[in-house]
Amino acid sequence: MKSGKERLAIWGGFLVSLICLYFVFESVPLKDLLDEIQRIQWVWVLPTLVLLYLGIFFRGARWWWLLGEGKKRTSARVLLEGVFVGYAFNNILPSGRMGEFARALYVSKKTSIPVSVVFGTIVNDRVFDSLTVLILVGLTAFWVLPFDSDLLVEFGGFELSATILNPLFVNVAVGSLGVVVLVLLLMIPKVAILVEGIIGHLPLIPSTLKERLAGFASGVFQGLSEIKDRQSLSRVTYYTALTWGLNGFAAYALAWAIPGLELSVFQSIGLMAIVTVSAAIPAAPGYWGLYEAGMIVGFQVLDIHDDQAVALAYGVTMHLIYYIPTTLVGLVLAFRSAIRLGSAASLSKKD
Repeated sequence: MKSGKERLAIWGGFLVSLICLYFVFESVPLKDLLDEIQRIQWVWVLPTLVLLYLGIFFRGARWWWLLGEGKKRTSARVLLEGVFVGYAFNNILPSGRMGEFARALYVSKKTSIPVSVVFGTIVNDRVFDSLTVLILVGLTAFWVLPFDSDLLVEFGGFELSATILNPLFVNVAVGSLGVVVLVLLLMIPKVAILVEGIIGHLPLIPSTLKERLAGFASGVFQGLSEIKDRQSLSRVTYYTALTWGLNGFAAYALAWAIPGLELSVFQSIGLMAIVTVSAAIPAAPGYWGLYEAGMIVGFQVLDIHDDQAVALAYGVTMHLIYYIPTTLVGLVLAFRSAIRLGSAASLSKKD
């Protein structure tokens, strides 16, 4: 069972999200937004839902192939549940990293695989996402960079301008590349041994804490090295392309639900890249405000539609159909398995 403090933290996260929603939409012309939402043909939202959650399903399948020998001790279903738990914690808590530790704890508890090993596979999981983001940002950069100097979108207390977005695109690309290079280095046994040796000789740290850190690092390195054979690598690459491709087609399909909105596949890919870059800015739980601001910027620079209310209706709809189901399902699973927020927080501090 959850403790009173943990229940308070979860409900507090919801409250923060609601407060953020209030401030995000406080200055929005609600009449225009509601008019556009009322025009949405909701039957055409169904294909977007199917594509979006198929992408999440294949994300769980990809994680299964990253587990190496651990595949024998779990199933794609448990890993899919772990993905939902991670999304839920990221959606309601201020720390954008907490969800990764929560899903590591969830899968470790369900499978008895050491949490550090599970976390190592999650790092690998993020490496493949980083590679994809690098490709998407690179392709979009050729298309939209540099942004016009007069570009300025103010929404929900957030400001996105050319001054912010031009270097941010570069920083996200460099950061993604850096993550990939760092993990590739850590997968080299000699580098892993060197890091463990450095941990063992850290000054001013109690020996018991050093042992715990070294043990955790060893598990992470084991998780990083689980993907060894060509079959696993090819399957992970396939599921990565499939997951992100389905996300792109989900963005493309949502345009069918909004009368007068036409969106090409290339524009949907550009939208994904711009929203991903925008979400790199520290924000409130669930990325409320920044997500919508990124959509408005994307609609402008990709010449999708010149009416901000249409861009906002599109962004809010996409955000909600992702946010609500993942949060509810993830929290139900977390409550049933008694995943403790305190455990996730203490684990994150070791990162």
